[in-house]
Amino acid sequence: MENELAVSSRISVYASDTHNVLSRLLQVFGKSRFEVTYMQVFNTQDADLKLIIVEASFPKEMMALILERIQKIIEVHRAFAHQDEAQGPAAG
Repeated sequence: MENELAVSSRISVYASDTHNVLSRLLQVFGKSRFEVTYMQVFNTQDADLKLIIVEASFPKEMMALILERIQKIIEVHRAFAHQDEAQGPAAG
């Protein structure tokens, strides 16, 4: 029943020290039993900063809470959700 409400969403995370961040990101999703379907780390122009793309299935209503939990990770500089093209322009 929970999976019926779950949608696949992507989140971008800019962080340093990716070794600790990767496991902590998985913990954020694992605590709520949300399935992570994709995770990849990219270099950025700043040698001390990495971009981590995470795709996971969870209810849309949980996005704000998940972003809040991710941003509490010390090594995270910024996290944001990718806008779903089907939803149109983001409000705010």
